[in-house]
Amino acid sequence: EVNAGRYLVDLPGYGFAKVPLAVKNQWQRELEKYLREREVLSGIVVLSDIRHPMKEFDQQMVEWSVQSDLPVLLLLTKADKLKRGAAQNTLLKVRKALQDKSQVRVELFSAQNGTGVDSAREQLSEWLTV
Repeated sequence: EVNAGRYLVDLPGYGFAKVPLAVKNQWQRELEKYLREREVLSGIVVLSDIRHPMKEFDQQMVEWSVQSDLPVLLLLTKADKLKRGAAQNTLLKVRKALQDKSQVRVELFSAQNGTGVDSAREQLSEWLTV
């Protein structure tokens, strides 16, 4: 619980879980239903490795969120692993690919050097303020 009645929910390892396909498919159905029916959701943060951006799971999360009319903060993580020019290039490519989805905001992020941390905190604070 972040604030009274406000929660930050994590789906740890969901995209990387080594489980049978039938289990993953069931999880996907449940997650899609959750995003569609959970009316109190304020927004979704999707973490995508900048070196391999917008993998299938990332794309699916963005699509489900957009279909559910939820704002999305897509953080391109590990931005410190690329040179500045390459990171900016990837950022621009991902933004261009998502330009028709106005509720999706894409930012560079690095826990290592602090890139994007303040911006992410501000967005979360806005979503979690009662």
